[in-house]
Amino acid sequence: MRLDEVNWADQLPYDRGNEDSEFGREFVAQFRLSVLGGDLPAVSAMLAQLDSSYLVLSPPLRIHICRIMYEFVTTQTLDLTLFGLCCATLARMLRRESKLTTSDLSFDWRKLYGLVRTLVFPKVWQDNPIQQRSKLKNAVDLACAINRFFPAAAAGDVFRELLPQLQFNSLDWQIAGVQLLNLFVPTAPPERGGEAGGPAHWLPTIFSLWSFNLRASGYDAYFMRLVTCLVVEQSGRLQLKNEQIRFAFASGLHFFNLPAGSGMAALPRGLSSSLTDSSAFYRMPNGGALPLAEERALTFARFVVYTLHDESPGGTLDLFGQLVQMVEPFYHPSNNGPWSGILARFLRHLAKILLLRSRAEAADDCTVPAAARLRRPIRRRFVVLVRTLAMLLLFSKGEDLVGMSHSTLKHLAEVEPDLVFRPLLDTLYTAIDSVTETHRMISAMRALEKLAATLSNFAHYPEGAQHVAPLLTLTLPGIDVNDPVKSCFALSFVSNLCHNGVVFEELAAPGDMPGPRPPSRSPSAAAGDDQDAVDEPPEVDMEQVEWMTRASTAQFEAWIDQYLRRVFALVDNLSSSLDTAGGPAAEAGLDTIAAHTTKMVLHQCSERYYPMITRLIAGFATSITSLSAVGSVRKLVGAFASAIPEHALPALLPLCCERIADEIENGVGLTPSLSRVTQSHSETTLIWFVSVLVALTENQDGRQLLRYRAQLLRTVDLLFSQCLSRQVYTAAGSLLYNTLSCLTRTAPHHGRSVPDSLWADPAFHENHFRYWGQHPDVGDPAFKVTWHVPSAEEVAFALEIVRQVVQPRIGELGRFIDALADSRHHQPTNRENVSLNRLLVMLDHGVRGLGCLIPPPSAPIAPEALAEALVEGDDANGMPSRYRLGQQVAAGYVFTDPACSEFQELAAIRDAAAQAAAKALAHMASNREDNVENIKCVVLLAQNVICHHGVDRDMFSGYRRVWSFALEAFTLDANTSVMPRLIAVRRALFTQVSRTLHNTRFMPATDVVRGITSHMAGLCLSAYAEVRNYAIAALDNIVSVLPAVKYPLIPRFLGELDDRAESDPDKMTGALRVLDTLAMRRACLRDWRYFSAMVLALCRAQHEDKPVVKRLVSSTAVSQVVYVTAPLPAQEIQPAVRELALALADDDIEAAVAEGRERRRLAYEFARAENSRLVNALVDIQRDAGTTWRFAAIAGYYLDQLSTIWAPLEPRLVGALAQNLTSDLVLFRESATVNLTQLLGKIRRRSKAASPPAAAAGRRIALDVAGSAAGRALRQPAYAELCERALAGEEAALAAPYVDSPTCGWFAWPQTAKAYAAPPGGDAPAFDRIDGESQPALEAVRSVLFADGKWAQIARLFSMEGARSPDEDHFGVQRAALFAQLFSLFGAPLLERAWPAVEQLAREHQRAGAQRAAAEMIAGLLRGSKHWARASLAAMWERLVPVMEAVLSRLTPDILRFWQVCLHFAFARRDPRRFLPLIRLVVYSDPFNPRSEAPFAEAAKLELLRVLVSAWDWRIASTIAASRPRLLDALAHPYKQVRDAAGVVMYMLSLAEFSVSYADVDGAVDDLARYGPTGRDFSSWPGTQRAQALVRDMVARVGAWKEDHVPSNEGTSSYSRGSKTLLTFFVSGFRYSPRWLAVAHIPAVLPLASVLQEQHDDDEVARLAKIIMQYFSQVLYTGAVAEDVAARMLALLRDSAGMWHVVTRTLPLLCTLTFANRFTLSREIRARIVDAAAQLLEHEQIEVRHAASAALTTLVKCASARVIAELNARFSARLDAPLPRVRRGRAPVDPAVYARSVLTRHAGVLGLSCLVLASPYTVPDWLPEVLVRLAGCIDDPNPIQSTVQRTFAEFRRTHMDTWHEDRKRFSSSQLEILTDMLVSPCYYA
Repeated sequence: MRLDEVNWADQLPYDRGNEDSEFGREFVAQFRLSVLGGDLPAVSAMLAQLDSSYLVLSPPLRIHICRIMYEFVTTQTLDLTLFGLCCATLARMLRRESKLTTSDLSFDWRKLYGLVRTLVFPKVWQDNPIQQRSKLKNAVDLACAINRFFPAAAAGDVFRELLPQLQFNSLDWQIAGVQLLNLFVPTAPPERGGEAGGPAHWLPTIFSLWSFNLRASGYDAYFMRLVTCLVVEQSGRLQLKNEQIRFAFASGLHFFNLPAGSGMAALPRGLSSSLTDSSAFYRMPNGGALPLAEERALTFARFVVYTLHDESPGGTLDLFGQLVQMVEPFYHPSNNGPWSGILARFLRHLAKILLLRSRAEAADDCTVPAAARLRRPIRRRFVVLVRTLAMLLLFSKGEDLVGMSHSTLKHLAEVEPDLVFRPLLDTLYTAIDSVTETHRMISAMRALEKLAATLSNFAHYPEGAQHVAPLLTLTLPGIDVNDPVKSCFALSFVSNLCHNGVVFEELAAPGDMPGPRPPSRSPSAAAGDDQDAVDEPPEVDMEQVEWMTRASTAQFEAWIDQYLRRVFALVDNLSSSLDTAGGPAAEAGLDTIAAHTTKMVLHQCSERYYPMITRLIAGFATSITSLSAVGSVRKLVGAFASAIPEHALPALLPLCCERIADEIENGVGLTPSLSRVTQSHSETTLIWFVSVLVALTENQDGRQLLRYRAQLLRTVDLLFSQCLSRQVYTAAGSLLYNTLSCLTRTAPHHGRSVPDSLWADPAFHENHFRYWGQHPDVGDPAFKVTWHVPSAEEVAFALEIVRQVVQPRIGELGRFIDALADSRHHQPTNRENVSLNRLLVMLDHGVRGLGCLIPPPSAPIAPEALAEALVEGDDANGMPSRYRLGQQVAAGYVFTDPACSEFQELAAIRDAAAQAAAKALAHMASNREDNVENIKCVVLLAQNVICHHGVDRDMFSGYRRVWSFALEAFTLDANTSVMPRLIAVRRALFTQVSRTLHNTRFMPATDVVRGITSHMAGLCLSAYAEVRNYAIAALDNIVSVLPAVKYPLIPRFLGELDDRAESDPDKMTGALRVLDTLAMRRACLRDWRYFSAMVLALCRAQHEDKPVVKRLVSSTAVSQVVYVTAPLPAQEIQPAVRELALALADDDIEAAVAEGRERRRLAYEFARAENSRLVNALVDIQRDAGTTWRFAAIAGYYLDQLSTIWAPLEPRLVGALAQNLTSDLVLFRESATVNLTQLLGKIRRRSKAASPPAAAAGRRIALDVAGSAAGRALRQPAYAELCERALAGEEAALAAPYVDSPTCGWFAWPQTAKAYAAPPGGDAPAFDRIDGESQPALEAVRSVLFADGKWAQIARLFSMEGARSPDEDHFGVQRAALFAQLFSLFGAPLLERAWPAVEQLAREHQRAGAQRAAAEMIAGLLRGSKHWARASLAAMWERLVPVMEAVLSRLTPDILRFWQVCLHFAFARRDPRRFLPLIRLVVYSDPFNPRSEAPFAEAAKLELLRVLVSAWDWRIASTIAASRPRLLDALAHPYKQVRDAAGVVMYMLSLAEFSVSYADVDGAVDDLARYGPTGRDFSSWPGTQRAQALVRDMVARVGAWKEDHVPSNEGTSSYSRGSKTLLTFFVSGFRYSPRWLAVAHIPAVLPLASVLQEQHDDDEVARLAKIIMQYFSQVLYTGAVAEDVAARMLALLRDSAGMWHVVTRTLPLLCTLTFANRFTLSREIRARIVDAAAQLLEHEQIEVRHAASAALTTLVKCASARVIAELNARFSARLDAPLPRVRRGRAPVDPAVYARSVLTRHAGVLGLSCLVLASPYTVPDWLPEVLVRLAGCIDDPNPIQSTVQRTFAEFRRTHMDTWHEDRKRFSSSQLEILTDMLVSPCYYA
């Protein structure tokens, strides 16, 4: 059984009847009725209960409800709240059903896909754009959870839908296409017999798509996520090929962004365009991307773990070993950087996922084939690899990194404990012993806290038990008040051990230890890595382990003594520090943690230690220190009394009662005082012992208190009758409540980690360590929690207290209030105030103590009112979900029979207390508002009378936090129901208090309750802030219990917001705070009876402009406006939903359904009328001259959300917005622009939906690409030339349907394409049939926009420059969108009105603001003319072309950007044939002239060409090429601006010629599968013949100019300029466009680029060349391309041997290339690279040797053991021959031979130095010998000697922290030699 399937109510000690089945039937009936009746709020409230543990539904019923919710989400129009709840609930339910397959439950992917696509590509008419983003997030989360229920056979349909939408030439919107593939490609395994078209067939297609944009942000991670989900969900049925695994590893390596070289320009991962992102043109959320997290570390980790199957070369284990070797240096604490976080997360995910896979495959119901399961030898090797990195991370600098290393080690220890604990414990012992390195000690403490449960689990890791006692002793000094962090970890370590069942009891160890003596602590790390020990766990001598465990328990008694003394010191010193300075935040909860841990220890210790414990704690508790220690001591005593009450109570309770009586007898506490903290030192003793007595009775078993009955009664009566000190009688109130609660409540015994029966068994105590970590299965029917159920004696004692203490005070309070009322004009004395306060405090605690005796008054909900009650209850925050829909449940009350005399007596007492509280509240609210302290007590009393019936909301939240903390502190396996008994007890208690609190929600709203709430509302408006705060909190609690009482109060609070002269800011503050509470806010937002009043009140609350009021108004409005929705019509339930809902039951409910629908219809009519009234009122507020801009803006925010597509628009609203376009306030203009755009879009949408269809809607066609002649013409290769043919006047090209989507046909053609017919003849309007209900609104806009002079005003105001500076004046996309809507709806007549103003703006060439406004208007005109008729279009172009020609001929740097974005806005997702006159103007009218003397004008032409290519890509490339632009002639242009633009345009134009254009998707999938497992490689494309010729010509021209180049300081030669353009061409391939073309051609220009790096006469050339070389080295290449690139780099090294500068620059790049492509380069080419670097160690130039040494060090870090051994032998051989002897002061006999010998020997030393430096944090087996060999060269001449010295210095630096461990790898003779090398000589030696 899963943990979330456990029904905790089965553990309750009382009879629940048939509650589960009855509730299930009630739920199904009400759910069915709500769904069929369209009662969406009721459905929302019921879904909140659907995934609760108490709702027991059969699996078929759960599946059926899942189907209903899916249809509900995908077919009905839902508001944000219900939509989010449906998605979240359905996703949770599906994740729980982990064993279901598509044969049990499947969904139609198209419905959810249509919904997601609508949300990610929103239309301008869609309601609530803010809420659309939230809906999109919910829908994406649902798609992630539901994917595995899409049938595997649907993969073909998904590809047919999505592949035609992909186009990777431009990056516009493509990330969304990749994400949609992730969400909707089915990952479920195919049905039997359906493997032919299964994942193995189409997986090459995924890898082919992946290759398009390798190492690009957002692509790699999503494709890996898709492949990983596929592998996981296939459950071992799909085995990836080695080529596919290598491909994924190559991409995964780049997730970490590791710095392969220093000082290098990072390769851009996110490719960006210099133009505006077109997603902004369409209100697309997140820049056109779905809110689907990349989660790179998690995705890669899942891939690694779930592809781990065998140990074959090239498999996952082999590749992961290589990856570990590469990334190991980056895990060391000294190598911290931006990469550290993702590396640590990757490690944690690896360990956790390995644990999940191991558990799943070990389960009995595992469906993974045996051959595909993870074998243990492979798993153990994998654990060793991960452990190596986690151990390095253990002492990192960041706390989050350290925490992740601990989590990693914990998960690994759960899998293979011996491999983790053996090396780890030695490290932890050493770190805890460390005194000087605090960070190591804290990290070790934290690790122990995390690993405590695993370490002490005897069955899982028997050897760990013997370490428990030593570690407890060793960590004891960590309990230190001077270090709160360390203390928390030390205490948590102890607490976790107790939770895991560790028992503190000494065991006898018989005789001598059997077997050989083990190491003192743990074996070294090396022993754990022995190959035999890795493959199979070593044999464990259980007899020896048990003996050592028994022997270690001898330390427990001394440890408990020392532990308690440590805690006493902690509490004492902590209280002193808190007393003096208030205490830091870290110390605030330390006493709570200490008390909790002490309680756990006392629960788990043996009875033989109880006398010692009692003596110590009793002595400490009775030694008074200071009042600041009362709280901490109280917690500690409470832990003592709760754990062992049979010793704690006799030792302390009589003493406390006696000392209290003595103090009161001596007159202490008799001085009246309302101070919460006593100022009298004489009261210290009294307060101390009262607090200790309170602690003794807190959470106590009532049976333990019976023997002290008389003492407790006498003490309570004494404290209440005599004491007048507030601190004393408040503590007495707690004593009263604790006593009543302990006597009457039903609660589980906290107990121990094992059942009491087992604890009483002597055999258990003889072998208790064997039970450590053995937890019960709480889902097993045999598991039972023991409960405290009140006995008759306890109930009698409780009734006696109520009758003697509580009941008399009720009458006394009434008489006191009457006396105060009679003496209304008399000011109460201090004694009277204190006496009243004492009465209130006593009654408050007494009323709370009554809660468990009888249930709260109940008023069962009638069936017809159930839906509304559910909705009201859903408003409450912090309340448990309903256990029953309409009535209370059993909750273990003492008296449940209303006919019982005790029940009636207690009910009368409770009613009397309520009436007394109401009377006191009424009196204080009316006459004594300045008596703040007593008013606060009255408010609490009134609140508790209503809300506290055994438990209140705050207590429930506390219990919930305790349960949540237990879950976080102790990791549980959610797939099983096994948990520690102590945690299970907490969960059972949480269930009990949930039921108790649930019952309060059925109380009737009596007159007394309404009176209390009415007076409470008045206090919420008090002039005293303290009173307001208490009253608001109390009212919120009352409303959460009784939702119905809030409705009469809402008008009262809204009335306080009226803008009146006598308005009180304090009352406004209180009203606003109440209205902003969750319950009030939800009620107002949901109920149109109050919503419009609240909105209008907020928009008119302008009293005196108080800052506090302004802030509250703004915050309240903002918190509401996000959730505001216009009324949804009472929609018909879709047939699929109706059919599924009817199938839930057989009974006839049509009458009830019809009644519910009628209620919904009437409610909608009312809401629609209120919405209309509200909109008009808000328009009036905005028009009112007295309204300030702030409140006018608030009104505008509401208006944004209140218009809807479902209802006709208000003409006054639309007209007002049109008028505001010319408002003098910028805020109004901007708001009108946005809102009017949306409203006009709604009119268009309603008009398109009108019957008969509008002309615009009739032109849209579904083009059958394969079946129609027009469609087949599109599929021909000549489609890319369609625009060119249209420009030439070809009728067929002009008449062909317009396909606006730029992606359609680029990768593959769809079966059906969305297209538009060519414009019809004539000048008929596009929207010839306007929706009748929208006609008045449209006429309101027409009357404004067609008025004389209106467009001149618009032009003047819209052309105003930015308020800050002209540089910040940007093209307004929203303004352009508005103009597009206007010209689309009003057509050519509006153009007649607007054109003079537009033309005038366009003619003002010198004013940037005017040009920007003209660009916005023309952009809107071009986009809005989409549906115009042919004659109207001709007239438009006749006007527009001359103006555009004049504008484009006079562009300046300030205005060019406006017209670029203008054209981009107009062209985006439009067929280029719609703009033929403009294309002709840009391309042909005034072509680029490289000989022109106007450089900016020519650069502007190129920038406009770039806009065309960016917008239309492959559909415009042939058109531009046909114009024969002279781009190549600009190669050596004298002006940089022209050259840069030409380089970018040439690259983009060459790349735009590429398109895959498969005829259909099925053919594409089949074709890509023929290329092999990774499909077709699209990462490199040489280009068309035209593109290849272009690159060749550029290289040839630069080469020719090089011959004539004469270096100079000016750098103005053709060679320099041409080189810059050529380099810019390639740089643009990395920054602005996909890099396929650059990757294909850069190898050919490597020699030139390497030479250009040394172009000293032109810094710009050298900089660009370096960038190209560095980018090029960081690219991730696929197999064959990588081999070719590496070979060319090696050839470059070989050919440049004489140019040492080139060699030194190329070597680091070669290393970077090797690192970046480690998984794609073959072993042979990597060997050649290493050999080339090794050979360069003998280069004559010292700089080359040093560069080769650094490069070889990097290469060795990634080399295998075999390569390292070969290099070691190779370099060692060069040191065998000694240097020729040379006498001092004389020259060598043969200088050439000597120099050659020195060079050879230096090469050997450099090579061995590389080996040493390649292992900076470890000591491999071969390293000691290498160091000794290097030490023998210390006396050689320089540069050998200096190299040796630097090597040893670096070795010392990197191994300093771990030298105490590393030195063990050296022999004594080796250490002696190393000491001479590593220790500096002493001056006095």
